[in-house]
Amino acid sequence: MTYGERLKQASWTPFVLALGLTALGLTTIATASEGHTRAWAWLQLRWAVVGASAGLLVLAIPYQRLVQAGPVLYVLGLVGLVLVLSVGTGQSAGRWIRIGRYNAQPSEFMKVLLILMLAGRIRYDRDHKRWSGLVLPLALTAIPAALVMVQPDLGTALLFAPILFTQLYAAGARMRHLALVAGGALALGALLFFVPGVLKDYQKDRILAFLVEHGSSGQAAQLRKSQSHQLHMGKTAVGLGGLTGAADEDGGAAEAVRFLPERHTDFIFPVFAARFGFLGVTLLLLAFLLFLGTLLGAAARLKEPSARMLAVGVFALFAAQIVVNAAMTVGLLPVVGVTLPFFSSGGSSLLTSFLALGLLMSAGVDPPLDFGKDAFED
Repeated sequence: MTYGERLKQASWTPFVLALGLTALGLTTIATASEGHTRAWAWLQLRWAVVGASAGLLVLAIPYQRLVQAGPVLYVLGLVGLVLVLSVGTGQSAGRWIRIGRYNAQPSEFMKVLLILMLAGRIRYDRDHKRWSGLVLPLALTAIPAALVMVQPDLGTALLFAPILFTQLYAAGARMRHLALVAGGALALGALLFFVPGVLKDYQKDRILAFLVEHGSSGQAAQLRKSQSHQLHMGKTAVGLGGLTGAADEDGGAAEAVRFLPERHTDFIFPVFAARFGFLGVTLLLLAFLLFLGTLLGAAARLKEPSARMLAVGVFALFAAQIVVNAAMTVGLLPVVGVTLPFFSSGGSSLLTSFLALGLLMSAGVDPPLDFGKDAFED
């Protein structure tokens, strides 16, 4: 199949929605850039062009070839995660590798590489229906998650879990097994909270600040004051947006946005809410829901096992990021540092989002191999 034929057969609805969200994100980043010397919106526009082009390039490659190359790409991703621990740069964590004038974040690309690796491992396997069959997928997920945690990057590490569980669930893994594994992971996470050196002090303080947000003790109030400034300013910006949004010259909303840390990346959602209000936020969330609906619909139409695994993995990645980012910026979840797909400023994040989307589109183009009524039926 030629590239022209692949372009004609591709489903363009999710790609068009992604471009629309990216354009809306650019206008919001421009708002966040006011009063700042760095041209965040201009940098994001350049990455949008690179990302969209990269997504179309992935569309040109049959997804079966990418799945076959999954183990090699997975190992290269692990090398990047190890390398960033020694040469990584960043303000609060070494998460980026400097390449010329640009920074690359290996943990972002590892999310897509994990989807590829698991799709190739799970596609024809029936062992995952037994306890013994869960060991390898869990190990394949735990290794990059642990390396990302060491950077430290708690938010990205947590995103590997929904990818794994969604792909296993779609492949027919037993719910009681997944529930027990999830429960064990939560218990282990709670235990590791008290182990010195696993989490940084500021990460622990963010979690504690969330837990005591409604406390009334002096200690809770002091903790909120010292660690909840970002969350407080974010919630203030959301509230000042009102029904239809605050004008650019509105003193209260403009001040809340100006003093909001990471307003162009992790906390871009409050900036949008301050500018466009409740109605704008409603339309934005509906756009994201429509985008996720197109991804889920694409996964439902796919019969070939690895194609469906790719589609559900991409869906899980985007869904988890959207929910976590929106929830943490309004105080419904602890602040863990997760970007809003196609919306937050960040070259690696935007590039990874378009690569994942191109992967899903490629899976939908190639003719399915029909193995029966149900692709995962024994």
